[in-house]
This record gives sequence, C-alpha cells and structure tokens, in this order.
Amino acid sequence: MAAKKQLTAAQGMDAACILFELNSKREHIVNLAFGAEIPEACLTEPGALPDFCAEWRAFVHATVTAGLMQHAPNSVLVGYLRRTGELLAATAKAEGASLHTQAVPVSEDSLNAFVDGPFAAYMPLLAQEKQHQCPVLFCRRLGYDEDSRITPEILKKIQARLAAVMALVITAIWDKLDQYEIAAD
Repeated sequence: MAAKKQLTAAQGMDAACILFELNSKREHIVNLAFGAEIPEACLTEPGALPDFCAEWRAFVHATVTAGLMQHAPNSVLVGYLRRTGELLAATAKAEGASLHTQAVPVSEDSLNAFVDGPFAAYMPLLAQEKQHQCPVLFCRRLGYDEDSRITPEILKKIQARLAAVMALVITAIWDKLDQYEIAAD
C-alpha cells in the first residue's frame, strides 16, 4: 500500500475546495442533466437549469463534507465549511461574471438557504452511508416525481443514471481524500 501524501490543514482545505470545484462545473452538470435523459422541456423552462446546478452542487458539497468527516481532522472540516460562501461565489463568477471582476458575493440569505436546504438534505444520507437514497431525493427536491411530463418509467431511468454518476462522484472524492494524511491545525 502506498504511503499517504502528507498535507497541512490549509492544504487539506484547499484540496477539498478543488474537489468541489472540479465536480461543480456548469458545463459538466449540464452534460449530466441531458445524459440522465431528463426531458428537455424540464430543463429549458426558466430557472430549471440553475436549480439543477444548485442541487448538484449541494450534493457535491455534502459529498466532500462527508469525506472530510472520514478522512480529516475536525478543524479541516470546519475550515472547509466556512468556505462555503467562497465556493458558491466562485461558481457564480465562473457562470456569469467576466474574468476581470471579483467573485460574485453570495448573500447571507442565499447561503443560509443553500446550507439549510439542499446541503442539509444530503448530509444525513451521506454521513449515515445511505447514499443510495440520494438520486430519489435529488429528483424529489427538483419536483420530477410530480412532473406530469415525467412518467414513472422515465423517473426510474433518470434516478438510475443519477445513481451511477453520484456513485462515481462519491467514490472519486472519498478515494482522493483517503490518499491524504491531513494534519490538524
């Protein structure tokens, strides 16, 4: 077995942020949405794609957080969580702001809504090793289970495709964090 790479607490937080950023890029999320065969009409109505992206980012943020709970000291976990606003601001900047501006600030209300809403919904599932329930939660939170354009057969197909991608993301993030020995502050 290879020796784990030694990281300082700051490097551990940076690594966690990079894992979030790599798995939260809008173009990848859009490809995921269409690859999951979600009906195009469900993704093209106003606000639908931003909602899908926000929901995916909440899942990724919870995945990184759950990985840190397993593989990092509490100080690193807390440090990462304190950077939630920065991470969301960076994704907002990447999606719409010019390269010459600062990160788009995230309001306290929208940060609280993210943390108390979708992020809080995924955390118990990931922390209690019930990640197989994440695709159902994802679809329910976006209203796909109540959308008349999505039949039960299509919903099952969407959930199966999401399950496969979510499993890959969880495994990739947790395996990467397992390669590190992260020091406490």
